[in-house]
Amino acid sequence: MSPLTKLFVVLQVVLSIALTAAVVVYVSREDVQLQNLNAAKTAQAQAQADADQARNAMVAATTHANALQERMNAQARELNSAVTKAQSDVADLNVQLAKASSTNASQLLEISRLTEGLKAATDTTANLNQTVAQLRTSSDEAVKRSAEMSGQISDLTNRLDITERERRNLAEQLAEAQTNNTRLSNVLRDKGIPVDPANPAPPSGIAINGVIRETRTIGDVPYATISVGASDDVQRGMEFKVIQGNQFLGTLTVDSVEAQEATGRLSGPRITDIKPGVQVRTQY
Repeated sequence: MSPLTKLFVVLQVVLSIALTAAVVVYVSREDVQLQNLNAAKTAQAQAQADADQARNAMVAATTHANALQERMNAQARELNSAVTKAQSDVADLNVQLAKASSTNASQLLEISRLTEGLKAATDTTANLNQTVAQLRTSSDEAVKRSAEMSGQISDLTNRLDITERERRNLAEQLAEAQTNNTRLSNVLRDKGIPVDPANPAPPSGIAINGVIRETRTIGDVPYATISVGASDDVQRGMEFKVIQGNQFLGTLTVDSVEAQEATGRLSGPRITDIKPGVQVRTQY
């Protein structure tokens, strides 16, 4: 074999080895690129999925954010309304505070006046207490004097009762004596004998007018006191007609005479109707 053939064969072998190596390298490179391509596609798909998921999350987040913004806007409107109402309430409270301040000033002035009045009332109460103490002392003394006077009054009442019983007895005796005197005087007149020449009966022509002051009964004999007496020329034994309007009630015969009044016996048809204030006259 010639050297050229050997060289050619060697070159062919080298070329075959180089080609094989090149093919192997190429194939290896193609596998790597294919793997890389598949990995890139997978990564791209994952990235697309992530992007879709992120987009969906962004849409959801946007929707949530919009809803949250709407709620916040609603809350802001509510807060604005609340603030407006609060401001209005504050204004009303300021007005009320001003009124309360004015009322408080008036009340303070009234309290000042009441304090002065209370002080004056306290002073007056102290004076009244002092006066009450004095009045109690005076009352105690008055009670003591009243007790003493009650004893005296009781004694005087007993004396008055005794005197009144004696007076009634004397009045009964006097009435009986007057009745007897009248009866005897009538008998003497019937027989033409003058009666009591020392005290002749007053002339019937004297006109004396008065009224009944009081009436009473002594020993079952009715008596009355009239408003005229010795100063009006009233004399013992004088007769007065007791008249109410135009009605004749009875006759009063004078038994005793004082300066401004006289007392006498009552007789007549209506002596029960004779009351204080009824007129009496010497001439009817």
